Amino acid sequence: MKDGYRILFIGDSITDIKFNRQFSYKIHGAKIYALQAAKKLKKRHKKLKFFYKGIASDRTYLVYDRLTRDCISLHPDIIVMLIGVNDAWEHYVPEQYPPLLRPMEPHMNEIYRRLKTELPDAQLLVLLPFLIDTMPEKAPFHRVLDEYRQVLHNMAEQNGAEIIDLQAVFYDAQKKIPSVQLAVDGIHPTNLGHKIIADEVLKFIN
Repeated sequence: MKDGYRILFIGDSITDIKFNRQFSYKIHGAKIYALQAAKKLKKRHKKLKFFYKGIASDRTYLVYDRLTRDCISLHPDIIVMLIGVNDAWEHYVPEQYPPLLRPMEPHMNEIYRRLKTELPDAQLLVLLPFLIDTMPEKAPFHRVLDEYRQVLHNMAEQNGAEIIDLQAVFYDAQKKIPSVQLAVDGIHPTNLGHKIIADEVLKFIN
């Protein structure tokens, strides 16, 4: 880690600062993992530059659509990417979404192609999506999400990205901590849930 490094966090609602602050009084943790990780890093490296590019409800193709603006043009040295849960949810409850016309895999392939071509020196950390076992009615979603997570894992591995399987991380955390303390709705972490993600990210960055 060098002073002057540019670190980008990109993703969906879990990485969306405004979204989580807006709903923090109900269920979401306002201190998202990206902010918690950045706060700790700033104590040791004063000249790091951080970018937070999470947009609630984004699917993979929407992240691809804004890749130039929210990633490539920022010239990050480290990219932390957490996407995929909304692609899986869209497949799980199609009645809540318009027809799925832009599937995940082709857009992930293009994201990787562009990152390797246009940011060849950037380090990429892929956080795999997760579901915390808080709401029994969401339990069937595990099956769909597991399939998407495996695809995301395989693609990240094939493209040389570092990987953190947050599902495994939270399975382990739930052995010691009640699930409701990690994510009230199962998907959007509490401040404690975000801290667990931040700690995993810091292991990689450090």
